[in-house]
Parts: sequence; C-alpha cells; structure tokens
Amino acid sequence: MPSPSVGAAQRRRPSTAVHRLEFADPRVLATATQSLLALYVALATADALSPAFFHTTARFTITPFLAVVVVFLCWFRRCRRNAEVQAPGRHRYSPNSAVGLWFVPVVMWWAPRRIALDIWRASDAPGRPWAINAWWWAWLAKSVGVTAYVVIDLDGNANSPFFALVDVLASALAVLMIQQVTTAQRRKAAAAATAGGAV
Repeated sequence: MPSPSVGAAQRRRPSTAVHRLEFADPRVLATATQSLLALYVALATADALSPAFFHTTARFTITPFLAVVVVFLCWFRRCRRNAEVQAPGRHRYSPNSAVGLWFVPVVMWWAPRRIALDIWRASDAPGRPWAINAWWWAWLAKSVGVTAYVVIDLDGNANSPFFALVDVLASALAVLMIQQVTTAQRRKAAAAATAGGAV
C-alpha cells in the first residue's frame, strides 16, 4: 500500500498535466475573425454607398456577418479559457459566460467588456487596455445608435454612410483588440514554456 505522500504525488501529477494542456493557441481563430470582419465591412460599406449594390448583395452580407459572430465568440471563449489557465481563480465570469452573456438583454452592454478586461489582466500585458475600451465604446455606439435610429425613425436607413463609417471604426478597433489580446496571451504562454513552468 503506497504511503499517503506517494498517493498525493500521484494524484497531483495528472492534474498538472491536464493544466498544462489546457492552453490553446487562439491565433487561428483570431486570424479567421479578423479576415471575416474585413470581408463583412467591405460588403457592408459597399451596401451603404451604393443602393443598387445593396439590393444585389444584401442577401449575401448576412452570411459573413453570422460567420463573424460565430468565430468571434469561439475566439473569445478560447481566450477566456486560456485566461483561467494563466490566472486561475481571478475571474468573475465562467468561460461559457463569455458566449452566453452576449445574448442577455442589458447585461450584454457591460459584462463582455469586463470579461475582456479580465482576460487582458490574466495575460500580464503591459500598459492599459485602451484597445479593449475603444473597441467596446465603438461597438456600443454602433449597436445602440443603429437600434435607436431605426426605432425613432421607422423609415430610417440603417445602411446609411454614417453608420457605415461607425461600422468601419468599430470593426477596425475589434481587429486591433483581437490582435493585442491574442499576442499578450501567446507571449505569456511562450514565456512560461521557456521558463519551464506552468502556463
């Protein structure tokens, strides 16, 4: 019969191995999200600037939009899971909340930003998370602005050049935010691997 100390060591070893395997490189999902964002913005901008183009391609624009939503949420959840590996026990929301809270009325206006900030802090990234904050406010301006405009003016055109400009700004900041968060997580993971410690 093994001694208590040996048994404890045996129980710890699998746990440590699983912990080290949990970090998953978010780079592929990040690149996919950024590419789909660029495609969606190009189509949406063309729709806004050319009514004829809008009537021709409107049905095709929804496909890249849905693809952006799905791939972005996959990236966001992966980063949240990685953040748990890099800074366990320091997060207010679960990895599944990184997806689910986007669909909860009212909560969706602030909770995802807090998750993004927790992810940033977990990566020990230098500097302030200005890209996250800028992206978030641009996204709010786009989402709330378009909704309010359509509700107030039922004949309003949500595909106007003004909203296209806001869309481009929010998307550009999203691309930058995704790049910074992904780079920060990969840098910390690489540093931990070089040091021979846990991620």
